[in-house]
Amino acid sequence: MKKKILFVMESLRIGGAEKSLLTILSMIDYSKYDVDLFLFRFNGEFMEFLPKEVNLLNKPENYEIFHENRKLAPFRFLMKLDLKRCYHSFMYLLNCLYYKMIGKLYIGWEHVQHMFDKIEKEYDASIAFLERKTIYFNADKVKAKNKIGFIHNNYKKYQFDYKNDKKYFASYQKIATVSDYCKEVLEEIFPEYKEKFLVIKNMVSKKMINQMAEEKLDIERKDNEIMITTVGRLVKQKGIDQAIEVCKMLVDKGYPIKWYVVGGGEEEGSLNKKIVENQLQDNFILVGPQKNPYKWMKNCDIYVTTSRFEGYAVTMLEAKALAKPIVATDINEFKEQIVDGENGYLAKDNEMMYNKIVEMIENKNGIKERFIQNLEKDESIENKEELEKLYGIIDE
Repeated sequence: MKKKILFVMESLRIGGAEKSLLTILSMIDYSKYDVDLFLFRFNGEFMEFLPKEVNLLNKPENYEIFHENRKLAPFRFLMKLDLKRCYHSFMYLLNCLYYKMIGKLYIGWEHVQHMFDKIEKEYDASIAFLERKTIYFNADKVKAKNKIGFIHNNYKKYQFDYKNDKKYFASYQKIATVSDYCKEVLEEIFPEYKEKFLVIKNMVSKKMINQMAEEKLDIERKDNEIMITTVGRLVKQKGIDQAIEVCKMLVDKGYPIKWYVVGGGEEEGSLNKKIVENQLQDNFILVGPQKNPYKWMKNCDIYVTTSRFEGYAVTMLEAKALAKPIVATDINEFKEQIVDGENGYLAKDNEMMYNKIVEMIENKNGIKERFIQNLEKDESIENKEELEKLYGIIDE
């Protein structure tokens, strides 16, 4: 008999965790598992890529009312005579205001949970595929014999709610994170749950990436132009402000740089301002979120990532799948993906990143070709063995 599995995710917007989930859903053995998916929001550029075998559960309509306009939500629930949700959506707003004033993260699950009904179906395993709210939802609203959670970021650097996490982790049989370093951090912060933690790295499909990369990129390129690509959300974590500073250093030295950043986010305004202040409008271009970032990756000369911290970067896997020469910030998480000097470069600061990019541009000692050859021979990029790990904890 097939096992019944539920995945819980907030949405299928563009993001590394979302891509990793879609890869799992495209690779999972549907002869062994019946797979349901519960989404908080039915939006996101990746919705169209859901495999037909996945059963998408009904949209949580009350949460949609709440999320659509949180300021108006209390009035909308009042109009429906839904006094319970009217109260909780109002209290959520008040607490948001208070926590904003004191400068602290507020998730508000004590109120947000009332926007959801319980899922009546019982599962053999339920998997909360993202930190914070999906972890809490899976614990409170799902009936399953085996509950599995995922943490996709460095717990020391990302904004988490320690008190709630400590409480809800107790409901889980296993909690997966995406790198050895992230696991070490979790074990340090939650020693009482050490036996629950394991590593399941993000997965990618080289075949799908290379197929999508064949799509024509509609930009004009000059013969001597050096194209750099970065894919990532426009948030502080991704360090796009640092990329602008490195681009300025390159342009000031006369290098004909076109640096494209694929992604959207809350820092777009401040980043555009910085681009103008540095007179880089023709050199550093924010192209916005793209369903297909791979054509931007494929056509670049160098792939650069400037993240301040990560979990296990899906975009790095994708660039490696396309055998692109990579320069990345020297952070613990990237040391698990890049062997410095063998399949890419790691840089400790902007000056070092500038120097490593220059080495790539000038191709000293054929370094680009060596990186490309090493990446083309690397059979571990897809991390297919990680799917077996997931099967292992589902079947426990």
